[in-house]
Amino acid sequence: MHQPLTPTEKLFAQNFIRDFSAPYAIQQPTGNRRNWRTKHKPIADPLIRAHLNGDYWLGTKAAWYPVFHNLDIDHPDSDRTQRIFDRLDQHGISESQRAIMTTPSYDKSGNFRIYLRLEYKERQATWRLGNRALTIAFADLAEIYPQRRRKDRLPFGRRQDLISEQTGQILSNLTWEQELHFLLKLDPTAIENLPRQQTLFEPELEAADNPRTWKPRGNVAELIEHGLQQHSTRAEAQYEILNFLWRSNWQPADAIAFVKRWLKAKSNGFSKTVAQGDWREISRHLEAQAGWLWARPLLPDTPHALDAAITRADLELAASTFHGDVVRQKQLINLVAYYRPRSRHEFVFIPAHVWRESIASVRTYQTFVADLEQRGLLQSNRHYRVGEHSRRFRLALPKTSEQPLQRDSRHVSDFYDALELAYSRREIAALTGINERTIRRHFPDRVADKRHTIS
Repeated sequence: MHQPLTPTEKLFAQNFIRDFSAPYAIQQPTGNRRNWRTKHKPIADPLIRAHLNGDYWLGTKAAWYPVFHNLDIDHPDSDRTQRIFDRLDQHGISESQRAIMTTPSYDKSGNFRIYLRLEYKERQATWRLGNRALTIAFADLAEIYPQRRRKDRLPFGRRQDLISEQTGQILSNLTWEQELHFLLKLDPTAIENLPRQQTLFEPELEAADNPRTWKPRGNVAELIEHGLQQHSTRAEAQYEILNFLWRSNWQPADAIAFVKRWLKAKSNGFSKTVAQGDWREISRHLEAQAGWLWARPLLPDTPHALDAAITRADLELAASTFHGDVVRQKQLINLVAYYRPRSRHEFVFIPAHVWRESIASVRTYQTFVADLEQRGLLQSNRHYRVGEHSRRFRLALPKTSEQPLQRDSRHVSDFYDALELAYSRREIAALTGINERTIRRHFPDRVADKRHTIS
């Protein structure tokens, strides 16, 4: 029996491997380095550990929301290398926003990669948006990864070391854990600030969905394993599998191809359209469903976990700080949900629009900030430039070893959802001091713990 991944190994997987990841490829350190063996199954934990231990290399396909993009520079000469770094500087991508890493062939050909953390409007950028932006800016100097059709070698494996930009020396004395920590502290690069991106942006979308209505991941896994079980269920089943793969951060084209293969193998005679071989109609239907699912203004499960998190300790902090004041408690939890996944930085960028739209409101956010500063919970770094960088803040988060609150493996980011998961109704009333009417409105009898119903 293999040992489960350590917390740091899990953090690596969370940032570089999409969920339910298949296919993947393995490359051995001996023999032909171009010889990748592809496996059409999810990546197992021992494979991740073997890559990090340097036994062989793993390559994966692009996630829909990759945390990092990279510029792959092959056979560079000194002139081309200088042009790349001049271009980065011209585009405002500073040393705090980039990390340079060797490839396994660095000692022979000088190949290296530059890792960037791309965002669009302070959120993770989709693969499509990030790839197109970097193609416009750097395609004449480097190859852009990750790619949809080609597998990308994961970092921190054998002969993959960070390079000091100041000295040009390979930092081979660092462990992969230290290198991961360095990459996770990179400041993001805002795509909208790169030159020549005016026609690149995707439209604002209003389509929404409620994660509480999704079929549980375990049920969908059973559906994938056993296939259709009754007539007239193909449309619903393929929608649920597509949503499962969207939650797993897959590319839409890969998800559609997976469902087609699944229908061919697992329709079990329960679909007339499959039996008739009308794959044009099935493709049209799948593309319409995927078009809606992948356009939602929501993040898949792992990117969402990197974007929002709440623990029980956070709820207790909000309740003790603003006991009886539901508005302030909710605002503090909104702030914590945004801040906690980003707390690896000493001070965290919090744009004004996040304060106005996600944490508080236009009318109340400034008084809320002042209130927190007066209580000693919030400290700001006022050395910022309007129009270039958002103001940085440091929040006094409670220290806890607890995992963030989750519903069906997805972090909750809503104040009332978090309370419902953590406590009974009676405990909520005692903890928060929220009045009975508010509790009844947000925690109706259909979801209440009957043993603690307030009468």
